[in-house]
Amino acid sequence: MTEQAGTAGEVGRIGRLGRVRLAIGFQYLLGVVYLIGGVGTLLIAAIRTGDWAGLLDPGLERFGDPKDVIAIGPDTVWNPILWIFGLSRVGAMLITPLAFAAVLLGLPCLADRAVRADRRTWRLLLIGTVICVVLAAVPSTPYGDQLQTWLLD
Repeated sequence: MTEQAGTAGEVGRIGRLGRVRLAIGFQYLLGVVYLIGGVGTLLIAAIRTGDWAGLLDPGLERFGDPKDVIAIGPDTVWNPILWIFGLSRVGAMLITPLAFAAVLLGLPCLADRAVRADRRTWRLLLIGTVICVVLAAVPSTPYGDQLQTWLLD
């Protein structure tokens, strides 16, 4: 009987840690997606136009359509760079609800006693949650609003 109780407790612990690892992975993936889809697209547009001042004031009049910026390599379905930039751009456009979901996924895990016992995991989760709070807040700033408007065009 004690073996079964111990096994069930271990399964619950492994399930919790799996959920925590999923939260950490999702949070850091969102950070990378926003860097590629938002900042990366903006940097490529600045490099192509030579308008470095446009990094501080992104818009259609400075960089044109952001869909034209991503044209790296052949314009085919088999171009992996096109997929990476395209999916990351979609993620950057939806960053507010995705980051909010990542924060909601991370906060209960931060309060979990098993996670607090593992300091490294707790720190990674805390940093990921803070990154997602910042990512959720960026589109609310005037600069973030301009960047979102440009990306959505």
